[in-house]
Formats: sequence, structure tokens, C-alpha cells
Amino acid sequence: MPTLIERLTALATAVKTETKAIRTMVTGTNNGNVGGLTTTATNLVGAINEVRTVAIAASGGVTQQDIDDATAAVKAEILGTAGPTVDTLKEIADLLATNTSTDAALATVVANKANSSDVYTQAQIGNPDTDLVAIWNNA
Repeated sequence: MPTLIERLTALATAVKTETKAIRTMVTGTNNGNVGGLTTTATNLVGAINEVRTVAIAASGGVTQQDIDDATAAVKAEILGTAGPTVDTLKEIADLLATNTSTDAALATVVANKANSSDVYTQAQIGNPDTDLVAIWNNA
């Protein structure tokens, strides 16, 4: 069974490989050089903004009503059927603070989640002093 360090090494290598692939897709090189951009911008953010400006001009722009509608839709999706007494984080925090039995129950559930079967030996983890940055840079 691979150690945690071996798994982290594999993860760092895979992420770095994907990062290089994304850079190549965006700039044509795996080092982030934006010399291949065909816009008048000299950096990727500028190029994106240039494309955005052209797209907004072509579409007539986004109205405040569009933004308000999208905001309302996201809020409705997040809140679901939550009643008006618990539809903000502050109201939920106040409810938990005043309801000690719920607070205690939640604390017990969280405490029970971390038990001895969740503890790993150093052999299972690997060397905690492994230089993950070096692994990333060498990937």
C-alpha cells in the first residue's frame, strides 16, 4: 500500500502535468509565455478582457435586471426551503448558540468522527519532511 507521501508525490506530479497542459492550451507553450496571443493585449487577462468587451458589445450587454435575476436564482438554490428564521448564516449561528442541546449534539457527532481508526502510523504516512515543492518543481 503506498504511503501518504507517495500518494502526495503522485498527486503533485499529476497536477503539474495538467498545469503544463493547460498552459499549452492557453498560450501555446508549457511555461506560460503569452507571446502566441493574437489580440492586442500583452497578457492573458488583458486578452480575456478584450474578448469580453467585444462579446458584451455584440450581445447588447448584461442589464441590472439580468444580474438581479441571477442573484435571486442562486439565493433560492442555496436556501432551498429554509424558513425566514434561518435564511442567513447569522440566524443559523444565533440558533446554534441559544440551543445548547443541538450544539452539544453536533459537538458529540464531530468528536465521534475522529476515532482511533482514523490515526495513521508514520510508516503509513511516510516521511513528513518530504519536500513537496521540490517534487512539484521536478514534475
